[in-house]
Amino acid sequence: MNSARILEILYSYNRFWTTGEVDAGIERDLLPSCLSQVDSKEIVVLKGVRRCGKSTLLAQVMKALLQRDIPARQLLRINLEEPLFAAASVDLLEQIYRLWRERICPAGKGYLFLDEIQNIPGWEGWLRGRSETEDIKIFVTGSSAQMLSREIGTKLTGRQVSFEVYPLSFAEFLRFRGGGIRSELEYLSDKSLIRHHFHEYLKYGGFPEVVLRQDDDDRELLLKNYFEDILYRDIVTRHEIRDVASLRNLAVFLLTNNTRLTSINKIKSNFSISQDKTENYLSAILESYLTFQLRKFSWSLKSVQRAGFKPYAIDTGIRNRVAFSFSADAGRLVENVVHNHLRRSFEEIYYAADDGETDFVVKEGMAITRRIQVWYEDAHRSEVPKRELAVFDRAEEDDAQCLLLTNDLETEIDLGAVRVRCLPVVKYLLLGADGEAGTIAQ
Repeated sequence: MNSARILEILYSYNRFWTTGEVDAGIERDLLPSCLSQVDSKEIVVLKGVRRCGKSTLLAQVMKALLQRDIPARQLLRINLEEPLFAAASVDLLEQIYRLWRERICPAGKGYLFLDEIQNIPGWEGWLRGRSETEDIKIFVTGSSAQMLSREIGTKLTGRQVSFEVYPLSFAEFLRFRGGGIRSELEYLSDKSLIRHHFHEYLKYGGFPEVVLRQDDDDRELLLKNYFEDILYRDIVTRHEIRDVASLRNLAVFLLTNNTRLTSINKIKSNFSISQDKTENYLSAILESYLTFQLRKFSWSLKSVQRAGFKPYAIDTGIRNRVAFSFSADAGRLVENVVHNHLRRSFEEIYYAADDGETDFVVKEGMAITRRIQVWYEDAHRSEVPKRELAVFDRAEEDDAQCLLLTNDLETEIDLGAVRVRCLPVVKYLLLGADGEAGTIAQ
């Protein structure tokens, strides 16, 4: 590609070179963590499902740099899903970079922002080379969990910091709706409106563009298009899958049966496909971030491998749009939201199957620190069923914090050696168990 054409494309994505301004939208919770890495040498990798806001987060980092009086031309943003870069390669990337350095930013530290880096074969080696030999800070985004992890683990070990980006949390959702809760007093004063917004959040999820749309038909159409894009662009094309019908059926099955225990054998039997194909398709779906896989907790690795898993959707909106379901199940949707909330905060979460099934156990280091059960029944119901409390019987052994997340019940239940804190799930998502914003999942 000739230099004049490349510069024309770059100017279209870097208009701040002349305006000095970046349209960065509403700030995300992950922004402070990203900004804390601006002065480090490591490459910053933002991983997450398509359309969850990774590009906007890059723009917010760029805006913060401009506000620090860093000259605009020292920043370069490249969208590697730009159709004119369809045949993008390391050679083209090098040509773009050198052209920018010669024509736009010949001196000083550079800041390079690369969207959807996984589209460039051999990208990790190029990034490592530039990072080690140039005065440059690099931020990249990608929509492939395993692919990025594998390449980062081989070529960029010790040279990168990774963050997972999700669709909006409920706290972020409220900010997009023009509000925000920072204290228990604010929560109590706006409780009815917050609960109304929560039901909307359960139905349409937290993809930023979906949240910003006002028309329900527009939201439904966007969610359908997101599913199709993930299916075809991030799974079918990337993995060269031919049996698209089986892949789609498996994806819909996982979304429909979110929070329900399943297994490779059950899926294989349901769809009459081979073990290898089932495992490969499941791996590809997980890699795209469309769903997550929650494993059983056990100190025995064999027990974990023999047990089934519970699928959780990346977003309840996309789940509701695609799932083959005749009725909404608020309890399962709430459990899905809690799962994703915990994933933002903890590296190791599991379900437990001892004397009953515990929705979530959190492991930190070698200790179980939290046992969390979701009981989302009618708001006026105050008597907790014994089966929901029985799951906490094992908590005495590990001295874990016990939380029962409810519709609107807030109390404490003494089970002898164990005390269970009952907390409205909405309050927990916004303020944590300690009742203060910023104590997420504590």
